[in-house]
Amino acid sequence: MPRVLSYTPSWLSRPSDGYDVFASAQETPSPAASNGTKAQTNGHQDGEGYRGPHRTIAYRGTEIFVVVDNQIRWSDLSMLKENWEALQRKSVTPTEADQSTAPAYKVLKAHISQPIRQLSVSPNGQLLAIATSHTAHIAILPNSSKFDEQSGASIKLQLHTLGPTTHVLKESPISSILWHPCGVLGSCLVTVTIEGGVRLWELNKCNRSSFDNPTLAIDLKKLGSARSQQDNVSPHRMGSNRGFSANMIDMEIASACFGGTGSREESAWSSMTLWTVTTEGDIYALCPLLPGKWQPNPTLIASLTAIANTRRISLPQESHLYAEDDSVLQDEQWTWLSEIDAQEPFLPVAENDFTTHDAIYDRPDNPGPIPRLQGPFQLLAQSSADEFLEVSDIHVIASGIDEEELLDVEDDDSEQDVLHNTDGLSSAVVCLLTIDGRVHLLLDLEGVEGQWLPATAPNAAGPEPGTQELLTLEVLQTLGADAIVEEEWPTFSRDPFSRYAFFATHSQGVFYFSLEAWVNHLEDEMQSATTNGAQIRLGTIRESASTLRERMLRFDLRGQSPAANACIVLHDNDIGYFLLTSTDDDTHPHAVTLDLPRLEISKTEPFSDDPKDPSADPHNGEAFTEIVTRPAYKAPPVFWQDPTLHSAIAKTVVPHRRRMMQEGIRFSHATLNLMAASHRLISEITPPLHIAAADLISRCQYMMQDMAEQLNQVRVAAARAQSLQQGGGDDTVKGKNANERLESRLERARRRDVILKERMGKLRRQITKLEAKPLNDRERDLAAELRHLDQATDSRAAEGIADGNGPSNGETGRWRERFEEVSHFSKELVNEAKGFEANKDEDQNGGDMEEYSVPSEMRRKKVEHVMGLLERESALVEAVTGRLERLGVGMSV
Repeated sequence: MPRVLSYTPSWLSRPSDGYDVFASAQETPSPAASNGTKAQTNGHQDGEGYRGPHRTIAYRGTEIFVVVDNQIRWSDLSMLKENWEALQRKSVTPTEADQSTAPAYKVLKAHISQPIRQLSVSPNGQLLAIATSHTAHIAILPNSSKFDEQSGASIKLQLHTLGPTTHVLKESPISSILWHPCGVLGSCLVTVTIEGGVRLWELNKCNRSSFDNPTLAIDLKKLGSARSQQDNVSPHRMGSNRGFSANMIDMEIASACFGGTGSREESAWSSMTLWTVTTEGDIYALCPLLPGKWQPNPTLIASLTAIANTRRISLPQESHLYAEDDSVLQDEQWTWLSEIDAQEPFLPVAENDFTTHDAIYDRPDNPGPIPRLQGPFQLLAQSSADEFLEVSDIHVIASGIDEEELLDVEDDDSEQDVLHNTDGLSSAVVCLLTIDGRVHLLLDLEGVEGQWLPATAPNAAGPEPGTQELLTLEVLQTLGADAIVEEEWPTFSRDPFSRYAFFATHSQGVFYFSLEAWVNHLEDEMQSATTNGAQIRLGTIRESASTLRERMLRFDLRGQSPAANACIVLHDNDIGYFLLTSTDDDTHPHAVTLDLPRLEISKTEPFSDDPKDPSADPHNGEAFTEIVTRPAYKAPPVFWQDPTLHSAIAKTVVPHRRRMMQEGIRFSHATLNLMAASHRLISEITPPLHIAAADLISRCQYMMQDMAEQLNQVRVAAARAQSLQQGGGDDTVKGKNANERLESRLERARRRDVILKERMGKLRRQITKLEAKPLNDRERDLAAELRHLDQATDSRAAEGIADGNGPSNGETGRWRERFEEVSHFSKELVNEAKGFEANKDEDQNGGDMEEYSVPSEMRRKKVEHVMGLLERESALVEAVTGRLERLGVGMSV
């Protein structure tokens, strides 16, 4: 988890130029005021009662675009920081600096009457998508070099209205605006409306007609009931009659996102999959959703081809495991990929020798341009409390690319860059954010692949497609029950370092989430070849999943709860790992400078929603063992705003009564009325000042208490350090005790180490004993003899006994003959051995030694050999006897 280094820096706090970028025109003069531009408030027209995302901060590198008073302000964070540091070195006040330097921001003039709700910069940084509640606009951004020009404080944008007859006030409101990851040079925009209209726009700055009509338009309600590519699934046009649909009530789209960013580390289908979620929590997916011209990364097509080839080979061999629909799907995917492979891609011209672009392909015509609507997904392992959700945003973490899929890819430098970072899950993770601040983590085990509607409608109603499922891994809470407001609309933001980390913004602050603590463990279990007990282990991992969660920012609420803008998170060498957001009530910037993420995962305290819990309050340092960085105090605007008392008096007191304010007090009804009116006026103006002053006093008291506690902690730490540094003198009792404690702990550690070594030695010896030793020559010979004996026995007799029939008479006679032969041979050997022993005794008693001149050593070895043969034959006889007894043959020896 990234550590907080500092909160809102001084170059974004008042009275710096960075603060003026976010300040409203009512607080500080703006460059637009000098040009006669009329500022419009967010409450204009449709501002009241709006429920939707607030994404009014966008960035391009270190440049930011901020909406203030319905104006788009353009500034550079790196420039703001450098200018502030230069002023601090020169000891120049901001007022003096304003007279000699260029303005801190420029106003991008765009004539948009409705309040701006969303901003989004294209991947190539040339276009800016602007969305209100119902309309959408595309602005062509100026080059970064124009910001340094001293021509003026405002720049007129070249603005295009997106869909003049499509996104209008009489039509459905806009839910999301997204840039397609596979768009050509980042110029493909996707708009999603609340009523389920998905439109794909291929924008061209040189062609104005590309801003009028979308190249692909889909109505999710119609697509859900469509049966073939011939059905009309386009959204209704303005003024057309709309029929009734069964999905009209249940498909109110809350948000949408793509399943990937087009990175080489993601799976092949993720970047062309559009995920949508309704306000009630129903999740749908469209795959593949592609423009007419699309630009994949170098490994996408190769990975798709490898997958298709593998399945095409395994499908005939394992046809019993696949349904008929699966074979049809594989044929459609193979046809789609074959058409892509047959194309000759177009390579765009690079701007210079240091930049390269990926190849551009045409969208295949077969099976068709319109994909099948997949969903709604069924949520597994969901608690009863989560059955009814009110979702505000969705975020999908793409599944990682499989290394085995790249084995068939050509070995070049571009693909080698992929293999260095293939950690992560092989399944996608779907994150849902609800109105009450809960984050639901769902795992897509089956995966989403390309599916299309059939070319023609089937004659008979076929079976319904199988239900796709999402496994609920974890549900995280960020808002308390008493902190939920009606206008709440939390939003997600991506992390620039890890795709398994993200941020969530709502009216109470900004939270950081990281899944890296358990992702690798889950992937190891999913890829394990051992299936015994896998269900139990997966359940244990799901129950013990501990997603890292930490509050990065806490908004200081005064009065009504603000509508917070979705935070932006960027990384630059000049400003570092930086988080920036703002709120609508105070129009103040809120920022956090974070430490760069480390390789290891640090443990954090569990999060608590209780405001009394110290771990839930970043202002309380008792819950942390390390130094806690706290946000600097921000003076309320009531302290430094221009007083409105004179203007209020001028509006309240009639002109012919104003002279009484310059004269002495007279006891009259007019004086009483004037004093009553002044009291009413002051009672309305002074309460915010009283509250702000009381808050400042209480903060000062808390600061003094915290300072005293920190001083006490420093004294205690200093005393401990001094006692540890002291020797073992007679006059240093505390030092002696400290040394004794350290020596005793060291001695206990040594004894514990010895015990552990002994236990380890015992375990090693036991394991050594359990290991099987290799057989020697005699043991191998005996085993071979036993195998030969086992083969010589008739197994049919044993089979007959098992069947209950028993051995036949012929088999019994054969066993009796063999046993008698062995017994006779054994008796002969015994008699020969006895005779040999008798001859030996005669030789020893004085027999003719010359007739039998055999060395004694040879006689001894011969006797040992004969005795060994006797023992061997005895063992064979006993084995045969036991075998016959088991077969039920009675023998008498």
